[in-house]
Amino acid sequence: MTVRFAMFLTAILLVANFLGAAPASAQSAAAIVQQIHDSAYGKCMAAGQFGAGSELQGNCSCSADVAMNLLSDEFKQAIADGTHADFKGQKLKGSEMDRDVALLQTCPKVGAYLQQQCAATPGSPHCQILEEALQKAQ
Repeated sequence: MTVRFAMFLTAILLVANFLGAAPASAQSAAAIVQQIHDSAYGKCMAAGQFGAGSELQGNCSCSADVAMNLLSDEFKQAIADGTHADFKGQKLKGSEMDRDVALLQTCPKVGAYLQQQCAATPGSPHCQILEEALQKAQ
């Protein structure tokens, strides 16, 4: 996983925390989850790191879906309860390796872009984990 994907996931969590400012009664849990997904998709599209045109749209949609699936059950429950703004537990499932493998298995086209980004930072610990994840995802 590159720093960019880590930043992508962080952005999702920041949006989730921002949405905590709205009263729980003002929005349903499903609407909040949809807003988080849409924001993740929008940030991915704005970054333009995973292709161009329809390929970028597809990769960003896939990445946002994976990110939503990586939200921990406890964090999803906090969203449903309207307590996600104060949530202190684990927001994402699994380790960095697990998250990379999930992304690469679900969105294989993204792997090529992540490898290109890692070529610019060969010693990065995130890129070393990405290389292992690429092998496990096959």
